[in-house]
Parts: sequence; C-alpha cells; structure tokens
Amino acid sequence: MKYIIVYLITLTCLIASPKEKQLVSPEVASELLETIKTDAIVLGNGKIEVHTFIDPLCKMSQRYLALLYKRNYDLFSKYTIYLYLHEIKSKKSKKHILSIMNTKSSERMLNIIMLDKDMSQLTSRYSGKSRRTFQDIADVAKKIGVYKRPYIMIDGKVK
Repeated sequence: MKYIIVYLITLTCLIASPKEKQLVSPEVASELLETIKTDAIVLGNGKIEVHTFIDPLCKMSQRYLALLYKRNYDLFSKYTIYLYLHEIKSKKSKKHILSIMNTKSSERMLNIIMLDKDMSQLTSRYSGKSRRTFQDIADVAKKIGVYKRPYIMIDGKVK
C-alpha cells in the first residue's frame, strides 16, 4: 500500500508539473527579442527594458495593461515596455491582433480593444506586413517557450 501511494504521488507530480518557464537561455531570448523589437507597441522611455507578450482578449493581459496605465508616471520613466501581441489559441484573437497591427496608432487601438472592450473598429482587411509581423512574433514566442499571458521578460529572463 505504501508503494502505491508513493507511486501515485510521484505520478501526480509528473503530470501536474508546470511547463518549462523558458526554453532558451536569457542570452538567446534577448537575441530573439531584438529581431521583433521594432514590431512591439512601446510604452515609456526608461533605461530598463521589459518585454511582454499579451493577448488582447486575455483578462490577465487586460489587467496588466490597465495597471501599466494606472501607474504610468512611475513606470514609464523607469522602464521601456515592449508589448508583443501574441494569440492564445483558445481566445481566437487573431483578427483583433491584426486589426491593432494594421492601424496607424496601434497603441490607441490596443486601448480601445483591451480596455474599452469596443470591438466595433475591428477590420477584416489586413496588410501583408501585419500578417508577417503576427507570424514573426508567434515564431519568436514559440522558440522562447511563451505559454501564458502576460509573459514578462527582463534581461532575457521570464518574471
């Protein structure tokens, strides 16, 4: 009986163990992030870079963005925050992400969709550049091992 209990506990630990937090070293992660940095929505101009993968329909990502704007004076002077739009498959937010990427003011559209929850400005016409950007970010996220939103990285390390 004792061995069965130990076996079940071991099996439970193996099944319930969380995914790896990061698939690559911080150095490789930083190099990968550099390749998509120009595709990010940038908030602030501080010395410390924070790279965050978010999904516009994810409640936790929405809370994260709301918190950033609530504390903008403190945060934006210390940090430069790079927001990468990356879809959670179950949320089916690809059209939302492409609509944000396809506008001239991505930050404004991000706020409309994530904070105001106004979906009336979604479009069904996307440029080839928006589609390539969407795929580039998805490829980097897969290599790094992004598995949750928001997925926050500082100095190439997940936080």
